[in-house]
Amino acid sequence: MTATAATGQSDVGPARPWLIAGAASAANFVTFGVLFSFGVFLTPLADSFGTTTGQIAPLLSGAVLFYYLTGAVAGWFSDRYGIRPVVTVGALSLAAGLALTAQANELWQAYLAYIPLVGVGVGCCYAPLIGTVGRWFTHHRTLATALLLVGVSGGTLVAPIAGRLLVDEVGWRSTFTAFALIALAVLGVAAAVATDPPRAVTSSSPSILLLLRSRRLQGLYASAIVIGPGFYAPFAFYNDYAIDNGVGATAAAALVGIMGAASLVARLAFGLTGDRFGPFLLYRAGYALMLLSLLLWLVAGRSYSMLTASAISHGIGWAAWVTATPVVLAAWFGTGSLGGIVGAFYTGLGVGALLGPAVSGFVVDNHGFGPAVALAATTTALALAIALVSTSGGGLTLLEE
Repeated sequence: MTATAATGQSDVGPARPWLIAGAASAANFVTFGVLFSFGVFLTPLADSFGTTTGQIAPLLSGAVLFYYLTGAVAGWFSDRYGIRPVVTVGALSLAAGLALTAQANELWQAYLAYIPLVGVGVGCCYAPLIGTVGRWFTHHRTLATALLLVGVSGGTLVAPIAGRLLVDEVGWRSTFTAFALIALAVLGVAAAVATDPPRAVTSSSPSILLLLRSRRLQGLYASAIVIGPGFYAPFAFYNDYAIDNGVGATAAAALVGIMGAASLVARLAFGLTGDRFGPFLLYRAGYALMLLSLLLWLVAGRSYSMLTASAISHGIGWAAWVTATPVVLAAWFGTGSLGGIVGAFYTGLGVGALLGPAVSGFVVDNHGFGPAVALAATTTALALAIALVSTSGGGLTLLEE
């Protein structure tokens, strides 16, 4: 493949765009490995601080909210001033958040360290890197996006299992410290590799006021808010649900890893076939599969095979949704400000994440897992309905709305 095929620019080496996509994938492996392994730390943190899991779950909710809010600002900044300083800030923030949390003696100290610093670390990497990779590629944007997102799935596969083994061996504090060192090293390399494409590669985008007036974007944003509880419930509660129903600790932690493995395979498949089926179909399918996952979980009881099926369905749905989202937004709004647009869009999921695990944790503490999963399934069904209406116009651009 030539450089022109990838980027539309003949003066760019053919390997550079793919190298940058690979560095972005490695960064996502670390950031989301940290974030989505949180479930295995839920009970150890609660025991350490002498509280309930309902009081620990907001650490994830708050960090995810900071991640999405930061993504909107960091995406805008990287679109205008470059990707490298943004990822550097992310590396320092994520490492500091984990290291300081490992030293916390009171829960409020963990809140102050983990929520803002881990959230900012993830937010400085995800949306900005999606925007940068999206601008490097023209003809293979779905494949390049899928490669970038394979890192998310890989981290989700490896980190929960590794985290569980390390927690059992050395405790959660030493595990957080090890994660901090890994984050600093890998994100530091990613920051050194990441570069911005020639400006001629990018396409123009409409003004922010025009974006805000788009009814379809408003609909997509609403669906992102409503999907929050269902999107994050498995990451936060699969582990403890399985243990409460007689599953061993390692097998329980493996559920999130299975979800990550399913997502990894699906992202590769969608990257190779996504241009054939189109991002709008993938987007809708993502919601439907995440709803199916929650329904399977709702009736799983003590069946580990049903929980495994739920994890696989969620992983595939997650892969479809996140692979399609930036491509849908690029189709509608162009790539000139794609990092900022993706970051702004994902604040909707951040609001949902703030409400999701926190509310679900309260419901779990007071009523058990069944009502919490039922609530997540209900909101996911509503999100699917909103998404179907919002994408009914297909690939029309914003100005054709």
